[in-house]
Amino acid sequence: MSSAEALNQVFDQPFVFHDRPVPVGADSRAVWRLPILLLLVRACRGAKATPEQLHVLNWAIRSADNAEALDAFLSGRLRPEDAVVRFEPALERAVALARGFGLLSWGDRYWSLTSRGEDLLERIDNDDDALQVEKMTLQGLGSPLTQAAVRRLLARGIK
Repeated sequence: MSSAEALNQVFDQPFVFHDRPVPVGADSRAVWRLPILLLLVRACRGAKATPEQLHVLNWAIRSADNAEALDAFLSGRLRPEDAVVRFEPALERAVALARGFGLLSWGDRYWSLTSRGEDLLERIDNDDDALQVEKMTLQGLGSPLTQAAVRRLLARGIK
């Protein structure tokens, strides 16, 4: 039997769907991450973000401990090797969707907000109930996250 015949045999069966007791986790719902992604881009110097900056900020807003670790690193109270940044694959899916929806554009190593992205970000800002924790965490960093700081943070241990 050829592989095409085998596939036809598999797909020529009725499909049965079952409700599952646990919904898909929020991290897997990339479209839900779009508003947060726009906040992350804005939190970078000049509202332009490299992929590395996005991952560092995404890690920082995941928990209060992570946000404190980033703040301590940026203020010189924590060594780079003491802050373990986690890269999240779901963020890459959100970035791809944001570009597809026309919210972000890519140019010369940086993601930046499009006018459509800025409009959505303005609506997020005007909604006092939307993403309160994330907004406060990013504002608490004090200054925009620079690429130089990200390089220092991520380059630890590289000789």
